[in-house]
This record gives sequence, C-alpha cells and structure tokens, in this order.
Amino acid sequence: MSELDREDATFEIVQGLADPNLLSFRSFNFPTHYLRHQDFRMKLHEGPNVPLGPPPPETPEMQLMRKDATFVMVPGLADAGAVSFRSLNFPTRFIRHRNFDLFLEETDNGNDVDRKDSTFRIVGGLEPEPPGPN
Repeated sequence: MSELDREDATFEIVQGLADPNLLSFRSFNFPTHYLRHQDFRMKLHEGPNVPLGPPPPETPEMQLMRKDATFVMVPGLADAGAVSFRSLNFPTRFIRHRNFDLFLEETDNGNDVDRKDSTFRIVGGLEPEPPGPN
C-alpha cells in the first residue's frame, strides 16, 4: 500500500457540520472534504467554506450537505464494544459497508450480517510502512 493510499483511507472524526454535538468525517488527505451520503451512497464532497468576516447566507444545497455529512455515534449494532453511525437526517439508516463501498442503509435488526456490516471499530490512521524492503 502506498503512502497516498494510506492518506486517502484515513479520516478524522470532527464536530458535526449540522450539529456540534454530533460528528462528521473529514478526509485526512483532502481536509476541506467530508464523507456525506447522496442517494444513500457515501461520497467524498467538499464541505462548507468559512470565509473571514460574517458568513454569507447558506444555500439550500449546503444546508443539505451539512445534514448529509452529520452522524450520531451509537453502540455497535453487532458489538456494544464497537460503534455504529446513524444518519442525522435519515434516523433509521446507518453507515454500512457492502461490496467494498459504503452506503447509508436501514439495518434489519433480525439480520446478523446487516448489523455486522454496520458496526465499526475506531482505530488510529494508517501508519506509514517502515523503511526497508517490503
């Protein structure tokens, strides 16, 4: 894995863009970009620009982006020692990995695979490989 791959795969949990009591995921490699859902698929989008001086009125698109990029961290659906991330604006949907992508999906409480695919462990960012032969 290259250093660029490691940086692209690392996100910082920050104060929620739509609610400071919740959280958003900011890209390590593109610090003005955040994970948000669009058509229930997770995507990387540029976040709000904060100009010097009084902020201009926000467009409806930016207000939606803030909501789409804000999540509630809850105990893991499959493991209470891990976490799951519920959408702010679609509270019955959680971030879920499926087929090597991230989606925002309803999680069937009776389906163990759905719960596991919506449960995550927070770890430090990917460390650079030590120097030397690989």
